[in-house]
Amino acid sequence: MWEMEKNIYKTLTFTSVCIILATTTYVYWPVIFEQYTQIVSDSSGNKSDAKSKKGVRRKISYMGRIREAQKLIEHEYYTVATLELLQAIKEKPDLIEPYLMLGEIYLRTGDVQKLEGLISELTVRFPDSPAILELKIRQLIDEEKFSEVLAQIKGVSVEMPPNLKFYLAVLKALQNNHKVAKEMLHELEVLPVRAQSFMVTKSGVEAKENMEDKQSFITPNLGKKVTALSIVYEEFDELAEGKNPHLFVLIAKVLVENSEARLAREFADTAIKEEVSYIDAWILRGYSNLKMKNFDDALEDLRHAYELDPIRPQTHYFLALALNEAGKDEEAALFFEKALEHQFEFSDEVRWKLVELFSKQKKYDRVMGLYSELLDEDTKKSQYVTALHTMINMAKKPEAALEFTEYLVTKKPNDAFALNMHAWALISNNEYAQAEDILDDAMELDSENSRTHLNYGTLYEALDEIVKAKNHYQKAYEYGKKRSQTTITNLAAKQYNTILGMEKNVSEGVVEGRPEHSP
Repeated sequence: MWEMEKNIYKTLTFTSVCIILATTTYVYWPVIFEQYTQIVSDSSGNKSDAKSKKGVRRKISYMGRIREAQKLIEHEYYTVATLELLQAIKEKPDLIEPYLMLGEIYLRTGDVQKLEGLISELTVRFPDSPAILELKIRQLIDEEKFSEVLAQIKGVSVEMPPNLKFYLAVLKALQNNHKVAKEMLHELEVLPVRAQSFMVTKSGVEAKENMEDKQSFITPNLGKKVTALSIVYEEFDELAEGKNPHLFVLIAKVLVENSEARLAREFADTAIKEEVSYIDAWILRGYSNLKMKNFDDALEDLRHAYELDPIRPQTHYFLALALNEAGKDEEAALFFEKALEHQFEFSDEVRWKLVELFSKQKKYDRVMGLYSELLDEDTKKSQYVTALHTMINMAKKPEAALEFTEYLVTKKPNDAFALNMHAWALISNNEYAQAEDILDDAMELDSENSRTHLNYGTLYEALDEIVKAKNHYQKAYEYGKKRSQTTITNLAAKQYNTILGMEKNVSEGVVEGRPEHSP
């Protein structure tokens, strides 16, 4: 029943990685083109070339922006998604898709003013689009104006679009009219599922589809919600003594897992009114409030769930999430640890959260202990990089990093990433000759691996072989750029220009130490 804890962790992990990458980009992007200019001009000697002065800007297709924005929205990284969508609108203002995705962001973030402005603009630009009514309906739901929602849907003169039928089914369920709700879900469930048709023509206008075709299918996202709710009804009907609060909690769970937190809270609230001691209802209402950024309400609900049952690990986990979001890190860590003590099902997810909190609190001994339980050959690359960065640059324990990478390279002797992690640890332990041998092996596997060249640059910089170091930093930048590896690209450019700055300082009689960096 509690699979959503794992989904939540995945979301948070991905979001954390995105934040790290975005922060790095924000810091270094304003100078990245200047850095690239220096690399190119230094290698070619042609400083008058206008192209090398400007650098090469990344090219992203219109559909590429749409796909990237969708991915970011799914993982709740709304600010960056908004930037992509605004650029897409600037490129092709006659296409409705990016406007609708902005509407999704405004709904999820509760930005009523921007949503109203967007709806007004859509009404002018796309007056015949049924999607506008859906946005209005969802806005009314967010404002708890359920009677107005029913009135608006009832006034639809043509065949009801699938999305509106879904919301009507949910509201019928909220009214305890489960017979009608199930019938409407069945009508949606039998429709084929396919991605929403969306084309970019030479004229830059969305390809027209007739209304009849638009009613004949449902999108994958809607199909997921319809199937999940249908399963809830099927399983509940099999229970001989199923109670209404239990059904409402099951529906709330499906809704909150599918970005319908406002409706989920309403179902959980109704369950609490019918059975005030129902712990799952308090947890679901607390989590729904958390998703809606109502942190005070979330904490109140989840603390009450804790009072009802102080040993339930799910309560500990969600309460810890709410405390973390509210900035109460010390208490959040305590409840994450309680979840572990009471055998929380997804214990590794909790440990990763504790790594994040203890790192923030600079409790590196605790972090190192957690890493010993977490790191293995299947650990995500981004998590391995963060772990080594913590050991080498934060905890100042490069020997621990070497121990972990020796294990990794034993498990994956022919993996370029494993070899690079081992080389990084060797360099940090001043084992330069062995590090060079490892990097040579990695180069044989992939001569255009940006991380390998970045490590070579780090190695040769440590050995004061500056010409070699600059050459490898330049290649790390070029290959990283080809593979859209923003963090490596920024580090390579930064280190290249750091060397140039140091050379300039030396020529002027100023001496500076080599800064810390990592592959």
